[in-house]
Amino acid sequence: MFGNYNNYGNSSFWLDNNSDVDVLTGLKRESGKDLVQLAAYKRAIANFVQIVTGKSIPVKFQGKESYTDGKNVTIGANLKDDNFDIAVGLALHEGSHISITDFEIIKALANNKDNILKDQIELVNNYYSGPDGPFDTESENYDARAYITKKVKDLLNIVEDRRIDYFIFKNSPGYKGYYHAMYDKYFNAKIVTKALAEGEANNPTSWDDYLFHICNFANPQRNLKTLPALQEVWEIFDLKNISRLGDTKAALDVALEIFNTVEKAIQKAKDELEDEQPDNDNNCPDDSCPNDSTPNENCNGEGEGEGGSGNSSDDTDVDINDDGLGTTGKTIKNPDKVQELDISELTPNQQNQLRKAWEKQKAFISGDVKKQGKLTKNDEKTMDALDKSGTDTSKCGATTEELKESAPWNQKTHQGVDVLVVKDLTQQLIDSDTFRMLICPNDWNEGTLENNQDLINQGLNLGNQLGRKLQIRNEENTLKNTRLSKGRIDKRLLASLGYGAENVFSQEFVTKYNDAVVHLSIDVSGSMSGERLNKSQIAAVAIAKAASMTSNFDVIISYRGTDRVGGTTKPIILIAYDSRKDKISKIKNLFKHIRTSGITPEGLCFEAIADEIISSSNGVDSYFINFSDGEPYYNENGYYYYGEFAAKHTARQIKAMKERGIKVLSFFINESKDSEVNASFKTMYGDSAANIEVNNLIRLAKELNGMFI
Repeated sequence: MFGNYNNYGNSSFWLDNNSDVDVLTGLKRESGKDLVQLAAYKRAIANFVQIVTGKSIPVKFQGKESYTDGKNVTIGANLKDDNFDIAVGLALHEGSHISITDFEIIKALANNKDNILKDQIELVNNYYSGPDGPFDTESENYDARAYITKKVKDLLNIVEDRRIDYFIFKNSPGYKGYYHAMYDKYFNAKIVTKALAEGEANNPTSWDDYLFHICNFANPQRNLKTLPALQEVWEIFDLKNISRLGDTKAALDVALEIFNTVEKAIQKAKDELEDEQPDNDNNCPDDSCPNDSTPNENCNGEGEGEGGSGNSSDDTDVDINDDGLGTTGKTIKNPDKVQELDISELTPNQQNQLRKAWEKQKAFISGDVKKQGKLTKNDEKTMDALDKSGTDTSKCGATTEELKESAPWNQKTHQGVDVLVVKDLTQQLIDSDTFRMLICPNDWNEGTLENNQDLINQGLNLGNQLGRKLQIRNEENTLKNTRLSKGRIDKRLLASLGYGAENVFSQEFVTKYNDAVVHLSIDVSGSMSGERLNKSQIAAVAIAKAASMTSNFDVIISYRGTDRVGGTTKPIILIAYDSRKDKISKIKNLFKHIRTSGITPEGLCFEAIADEIISSSNGVDSYFINFSDGEPYYNENGYYYYGEFAAKHTARQIKAMKERGIKVLSFFINESKDSEVNASFKTMYGDSAANIEVNNLIRLAKELNGMFI
């Protein structure tokens, strides 16, 4: 049913198939946890689970073994490209349990509610009887119910797993690939298939052997002749018609019937085995006979001494097989003792492989899938902060045909580089101290934060002044034309109809400002430190504040630079403010934490949020305003972004904006107004390029405000 399937084939359209290679760059993965990438994986998996189940089920990383508690889905922190599909399959599987499985049935089974296990307890008690009760165990807590509950729960999990997996197959066929990857890992391993094909795990008195075969019914190499009752169990399970089981209760009924069938078969096999055992008064193993005697003399009761040299059966303890069940039918010493599969025909190495595979399967069916990798508490906090801020990566800067000529010799066909996109600035993200672009609150930064707050306050005050002028955008002008030959009847002219007048109509024309959106993008590379960033902040905050005072004018502010994450320096663009969803108080409270970081990735960052910029311009007057002081540059892991290549790539992003009707204004910030805009800047922005002296940025805010009016 489940054939061989590439572990990552279902996601190969966006994931690389080499675990040592970064997901989007195609470059060798650096050491250390990339929490940003883990957060991206987490969101992707959570989206898959929500789509399939129709429920918002929390997905989290956790270093514990419990995979689901009926409310949450957990995944391991060692998630990489090559096991992504498996992780998705597990998450979908467990998410489906949360969505579809009736956990009250599980509780009822554990508590034997309404005497669910009545028939099963009677079956076991009638067979296993002894002087001290049906279960004379080493632990006082063991009884027949405990023994039965464990077996029935395993069977129920197997049946229920197949039921819910079929449900997903039927209703969400596009996700089959993830299930194939999951089943290939846990159920279609080569050693499992070999064991099934060769009839291993064939002990008719072993519950573990039966469970192994039942668990692997979906494997094409299943062999129903390996154990006496397998054919009957197969018919009860009726895997091909699993859709008939409409709920968990129906799955439990099947599990109970299978338990009865297997338990009876095991009891029968134990009885047959006991009947075949030789009488110790008449026989003994050859190696127990004295060297100077023959078996007939000392082991069959016919030699010297009437009782022979063997022990009497009355003095022997009850034999305990691997399952912990007494083969004499008298007692159970340890019903839950872990047992080994009967796999004696395999080589020692193969036996070891199969035991490991079986342990994984048992963990799967019991819901105890072990996740490798563990996040520290700080890692978990950072992950949560990244998740809530919407931090993700976007592959940008690929070498297109248009850019080939200008590309460095070693990246004529490069697939691009990861750009970090932070969609929402939050206090939690600041406190996590994840990005150097954001100043984490501490005693050492207190003075810097106070100074930055003064700048923000200056911008807000200036914005109040500008906003009073901008409020004119809220007004509507109405022009009424009357005595027209068509339009709406002017009631004041109705009386003139009796005198032959025909022009008794009027029309009203309402004029108002179009809705507008401005995206302000600020370069925060290291060279922007000091007055350049300070004045840029004041200007940006002023425009945002002014816009907040009108109802048809929105402002988005982003910052771009580079930051080191997961052992690699990456371009980063942070959308710090969006008036469509944020209040102006966000600027007052959080903008003081922004500082310069790294170098100038320019067009890489523009490309990363191109969709956001273009989509926000639909149906409105749209402006893209850029503050920068240098040429684009980025160099990491063999990707070179500078010179003509970077300039042309940036120019392509600006051209795409203009083609969508976005008005672009790009200001090259210099120390002097007499400075010339360099050639690279002109290549990138064309007639949108303008030189501006750093101290004129505040005046610029007023000019821009006037432009919006």
